[in-house]
Amino acid sequence: MAFSLTREGIKPFAKALALALALFQIWFTSGFGVLDGSMMRVVFVAFITALIFLYIPCRKFDKGEKEPTWCVLLDLCLALLALSVAVWYGMHLDEITTRMRYIDEVSTSAKFFGCVTVLLVFEITRRTTGWALVIVSGILVLYTFFGDMLPRAVKHTGFDFGTIVEHLFLLNEGVYGIPIGTATSTLFGFIMFGTFLEKSGMSSIFMDLACYLTRNSQGGPAKVAIFASALFGTISGSASANVYGTGIFTIPLMKKVGYRAPFAGAVEAVASTGGQLMPPVMGTAAFLMADLSGAGYLAVAKAALIPAILYYLSLLFMIHFEAVKYNLGKLDPEMVPSGKSILRRLYYLLPIGVLIALLAMGRNVVFCANVATLSIIILGMFRKETRFTFRSFIEALIASSRGALMVSACCAASGVIVGTLSLTGIGYKFINLITILAGDSMILLMVMLMLTSFVLGMGVPTTPAYIVVATLGAPALIKAGAPVLVSHMFVFYYAILSFITPPVCVAAFAGAAIAESKAMETGFIAMKLGIVAFIVPYMFVFEPALLSIGSTGEILWAATSAIVGAIAIAGGMQGYLLANATILERIMLLAAGVSCIYPGLYTDMLGFGLLALTIVLQLIRRRSSGARPQQA
Repeated sequence: MAFSLTREGIKPFAKALALALALFQIWFTSGFGVLDGSMMRVVFVAFITALIFLYIPCRKFDKGEKEPTWCVLLDLCLALLALSVAVWYGMHLDEITTRMRYIDEVSTSAKFFGCVTVLLVFEITRRTTGWALVIVSGILVLYTFFGDMLPRAVKHTGFDFGTIVEHLFLLNEGVYGIPIGTATSTLFGFIMFGTFLEKSGMSSIFMDLACYLTRNSQGGPAKVAIFASALFGTISGSASANVYGTGIFTIPLMKKVGYRAPFAGAVEAVASTGGQLMPPVMGTAAFLMADLSGAGYLAVAKAALIPAILYYLSLLFMIHFEAVKYNLGKLDPEMVPSGKSILRRLYYLLPIGVLIALLAMGRNVVFCANVATLSIIILGMFRKETRFTFRSFIEALIASSRGALMVSACCAASGVIVGTLSLTGIGYKFINLITILAGDSMILLMVMLMLTSFVLGMGVPTTPAYIVVATLGAPALIKAGAPVLVSHMFVFYYAILSFITPPVCVAAFAGAAIAESKAMETGFIAMKLGIVAFIVPYMFVFEPALLSIGSTGEILWAATSAIVGAIAIAGGMQGYLLANATILERIMLLAAGVSCIYPGLYTDMLGFGLLALTIVLQLIRRRSSGARPQQA
């Protein structure tokens, strides 16, 4: 086929570069090749930047509108410029690694390529995620240049141009800092694992298993959304991707059996957002938490388990109470696969079992991801429909690279943010400010951090949202006396919950688009359905047993009482437990739920007592009215 200067015409070059990136990652992260850590990050960013310019146009074109030739030509030049940064860095690697930090003069060529890199990172971030993250990082870069002119409360001592370039470009403090380091190794490995699981067709077991498990349950389609999204969240760290991946199937089914459109969209948004909280893989931000907190990924996954169970359990009961309250239907039998079909394909779950086993053995996280991916290829050979051909294998590698574009661009931009914060010290000023405002009140400090996380997470993908709030917020909580992992988990939760928190709730908006409902109405219902997740972080700061920190007895008791509390809160929010709840009963249920979730003997006894009293009142009222319980 003749070459043409169109987006379609340059696609073969983009695919070749994407394949090269995947092979580069496999070779150097699997231990076959050895490359300097800084150079590894530089090459990775160059690949990612070039691919974004080749795949994603500078703006969206209307259907039928032809992209101008100059746009394609410009993107080709920008892609080559991005690759030239890696070439220059490689040629000067010895000089860069041996120079004395902040003492040796920064060369003119380094200043040029440093500026080019930051500007290219801003542009690829804009193309993949919009303006929000670009504006935040851009303001901080301007602050680095001109912050010495500001009032005393926020000013810094001032930095020359060479120092700023050195910090953001030549050192592993800015663009090539921790976020992109994690993307280069861990994130890419797990993105490849998810891509191969999907391309093999083995991920189909998630939806089929969800349908089978909820086949006889009232309001079954909504429960399918929970199970499918929790399972799909294992291979997708994006709430929006989760919504579209499972929502196009579950939302129409929910509406079909009688759920209101905004409720259906909200259920999918909340279920999909929780996919980033559910071990074993969680979302990409969890791997960054493992690095930033120093806890290790296994500790992060272990800590996240009980809160994730509470999150999904409360959502499950809210959906069930809604279904029973309004007598909604069950799943269409035609949508339910046979038990024999499920049993024959249960081995599709083995790659996840391999991943969990290797992580539990304490093996390197990247090694775990690569071996789990290899197990997909091997297990796929047993059935024709899951077997990789040479062509589908190459396509899966290319898709892996494409799947890494957005999150890697965000990591690079987040690196700029982290770099400017560390250079100027504004992060410490922010910590001191909110610590002074909060005084001795831990509750007030947590409320301020929660609101900060919501604001910084608005419209921003989870990974950069977490990086920003972890850099600014987590140290304040640590300073107040909370353990490191607990502090990071606190801000992590609220950064993720920004996806279902109005006014900017991206996951809820995606659910509303599929459900054809009002966006803000869907957002407020989503916030209501996810209410337990807004409560639990406060509780685990005061009692880390909810994060599986402590003795076995403490953890088991905390988990048991919290599960009871989650069910009580679900009943209080939906106004139904065994029967329609009165206003007093709803208040009692909510109070019981909060009391049970907060670990402690006296609060648990209070919670159990309130719940028991509510149950007795509802049983008496139901018997007097002759009502019968409906099937779950």
